[in-house]
Amino acid sequence: MKNLLIEPHYLGCIEYFCLLRSSKKTVFEIHENFQKQTYKNRTYVLGSNRTVSLNIPLKYSNRTVFKDVKVDYSQRWVKDHWGAIYSSYGKAPFFEFFAQDFKKIWDQKNEFLLDLNIKFMTLCLKLLKLNIEIDFTESYEKDTIGELTDFRNHVHPKIDFSDRNIYRPITYSQLFGNSFVANLSIIDLIMCEGPRADELLSASSWEI
Repeated sequence: MKNLLIEPHYLGCIEYFCLLRSSKKTVFEIHENFQKQTYKNRTYVLGSNRTVSLNIPLKYSNRTVFKDVKVDYSQRWVKDHWGAIYSSYGKAPFFEFFAQDFKKIWDQKNEFLLDLNIKFMTLCLKLLKLNIEIDFTESYEKDTIGELTDFRNHVHPKIDFSDRNIYRPITYSQLFGNSFVANLSIIDLIMCEGPRADELLSASSWEI
């Protein structure tokens, strides 16, 4: 197990949680300038007809660092995201056990994206029964800090997970479609498999 340097993702994909699970300690990069079209403010869930992208609208400029990026609540994205989750997983085996824990975080309307992402990540780690030491960068350093393994901007929605040796898909029961869809949000695995989620996550993880 290694110490990991990575950015906080929004309801991170299974590949992302494979990385977290494989780390002894995770340090989150919060001082790098925010970049759009990443997993920092988007996630993917499985709808009845297609994979659905959930994106959080934000308030930031080109020089805004991650920790200062604010969530834009002038748009109705909270209702849309919860609606998509309910439509996707309302009939999942473990939805009734976990759904309200997730909804409470959306309902809090955290001002900053960082707080929102960390709260969701903390909840997911708890449900997965993973105990990982976490910390945050105090400034931006281009080169790797200390003994950290640098995975900043490595897990990216525009680059297929098969191009990286982090995640090897292990199929599990999903609600929709005839073919398994890999590397969705961790919420897909949690809602569909509940207590087995960490077992499947472990089987899906390459050693980093």
